[in-house]
Amino acid sequence: MTAGTGSPDGTGGYYPQQAYYAPGWTADPDRPPPPRRARRLVLWSVAAIVLLALVATAVVALRMRAETSPLGDVSEATTVHSRRLDVGHCVARLPEDGDVGRVDVVPCAEPHVAEVVGIHRFRSDAWPGRQRVDAEAAAACEMDSRQADAGFRAVVWTPSEASWGQDDRAGLCLAWLPDGEARGSFAAGDEVTTG
Repeated sequence: MTAGTGSPDGTGGYYPQQAYYAPGWTADPDRPPPPRRARRLVLWSVAAIVLLALVATAVVALRMRAETSPLGDVSEATTVHSRRLDVGHCVARLPEDGDVGRVDVVPCAEPHVAEVVGIHRFRSDAWPGRQRVDAEAAAACEMDSRQADAGFRAVVWTPSEASWGQDDRAGLCLAWLPDGEARGSFAAGDEVTTG
């Protein structure tokens, strides 16, 4: 209901009047009107925060999936997270010692310095500690005579404590050529050449 009357000059204009209170009724000066606008603002703010949290969670999940999904066949040079590597993937150059993040992977027919030749799957659920992880993976990583005779040496990449907490339970065994570059894949049964 709207309070108002026609204009006093008879033009039919409309202007609001003060609220009318029946005899015995008065406005309560100590009680403010219900804060509907403030409640709406709080609800919209909470909804926006929840929505942002859901979007952030989805982005992190997609990124994690992109960093851990199997790489598959490599038809051209690409840079990927080391957790995507599998037996038969060739690495253009090894990163510095320490945490291994992203690596350059090439088709094995192209020059490279290392190839993933084995994967060791850890069975423990609880983090066993850096020394035990490294020792277990190193014991499982052996060069065969063909790799050793060609001058390759074993390099082991193991999960970090942080990646272990993200269900990373794979240690990679790489055949690394410290001098020169190789072409071909041991995993594919190629005649690997070095130079």
